[in-house]
Amino acid sequence: MVIQTGAFKVRGFILPLFLLYIIVFSGTALASERPFFTDQGQMRFARFLMHGGEYRSAAREFSRAIEFFPGSPLLVEAQFGISEAYYMAGLYDKAEVQFRQFVRNFQESPLAGSALSRLDELGWMRVRRLPVVPLPETALKPARGLKAVQVMLFEGRTLDEVDGELKGLKSAGVDTVILRVFHNSGDRFYRFVSPGDKRGVYFNTTSAPVVDDMLSSVLSSAHSHGLKVFAWMTTRYADYGAEGDEDLACRGYDIRSRSFVRCKGLDLFNDRAVERLERIYSDLAEYEIDGVLFQDDLVLRHNEGFGARMEVLFKKDTGLGIDPEALYLRTDGPSVHYTELFWKWASWKNRRLLDIAGRLKTAVAKKRPDARFAINLMYESVTNAPFALAWLSQDFSEAARRNFDYYSIMAYHRQMGEELKRDPDEIREIIGRMVEDASASVGAEKVLIKVQTIDWSSGEPLPDEEVAGILNSVKAKERVSLAVVPYRLGLPLKDLAGGGTGDAAVAFK
Repeated sequence: MVIQTGAFKVRGFILPLFLLYIIVFSGTALASERPFFTDQGQMRFARFLMHGGEYRSAAREFSRAIEFFPGSPLLVEAQFGISEAYYMAGLYDKAEVQFRQFVRNFQESPLAGSALSRLDELGWMRVRRLPVVPLPETALKPARGLKAVQVMLFEGRTLDEVDGELKGLKSAGVDTVILRVFHNSGDRFYRFVSPGDKRGVYFNTTSAPVVDDMLSSVLSSAHSHGLKVFAWMTTRYADYGAEGDEDLACRGYDIRSRSFVRCKGLDLFNDRAVERLERIYSDLAEYEIDGVLFQDDLVLRHNEGFGARMEVLFKKDTGLGIDPEALYLRTDGPSVHYTELFWKWASWKNRRLLDIAGRLKTAVAKKRPDARFAINLMYESVTNAPFALAWLSQDFSEAARRNFDYYSIMAYHRQMGEELKRDPDEIREIIGRMVEDASASVGAEKVLIKVQTIDWSSGEPLPDEEVAGILNSVKAKERVSLAVVPYRLGLPLKDLAGGGTGDAAVAFK
């Protein structure tokens, strides 16, 4: 992750660039037009999914092996893998198409006989399969869509001015404010607060330093204008007041030096750290919040998450021990390849992180049973599953099983263009497929697409027509929820909301 420093100006106020790390967690950029792995790495991941019974995901990753590495000697195995994965998933029509294609393309392959046997089985099964009669859809579905702004800072210097901004947002058709309720050391303070600490949270709690009880005032104002408020809160990086407690600190592994190092944030394999988070979130739930957005720090990179407690839990759950050198395959080049043990560990880490999210949801729901929950996901979790799982311990498929109310996908088009080395039209196509794939997985009503409004590198506001173009291209695909990040005055909110009286344009003296 690259943390930038400096400052940029947005419509009359200065917003420090180091704040951007709370919404940009890009790690290392992908190769220009290739995924994170070689053909062998991609196939290892697909085999891992296949052996673990994740057949639909395995079919997807075998397909990506063919797409990204069309000249690979592993092409035959990948094509057969797609066919077999569909068969094992019970998608027999798709399996039959793929097996027939395999026999046509690879008649001389030793696997051709197995493909023909599968086709015989499928022919026999077709006779005995009952027709599938689709159930009629209910006429009414719950209205869950959000038209949101994600607020790092308000422009207002007083609560009255902030109230004016909130009123303007409602008039522009916005229905939800995703409000930053945490403060990392060095972040810019809300202009209308009286800071009581240099880091901490913006609500009362006995388990972390309190910067200011800002949340109560903004909630009252927002609700008076008919706006919902989601508290945007950190998880692993919420070590406010516990930075000096080495027992709570995350541990990483320096692959080059083969040594353990401290990494940023909390050790989430330490129950004392998790229980501390539960207390903080329980105190957050004392407020009349409408929901919670878990910050994108609920991740562990490919060399993070070590320590004695992790080893004990991993051994208990899997029966396996952990030696860092058994996770990585060293090469002569800069790339790192991963062993089968690594994939088991990365998947297990992902489940642990989602378990913790579940515990925090429970802590809030005990006091706010109607609260909704959104989890931040990097765009790679939809577009490049092995990268997301390896580099971030994120797995969209596993998250989909945990029944969050919203899956908040950071579809930051400028960032994606820089990392993927693609032009704007290609990025719009990628985002379109991402919207369709995510909607197919969890339902469009649970997908929240976040669109960037500034250039992360320069800090300059993006042209209104550019932001509006991305918003409208997403709306043309599926009826998903939308959020602009970060909120600033002058945004083309009519394109976000599809209604209202216009942009957010409140002038302050």
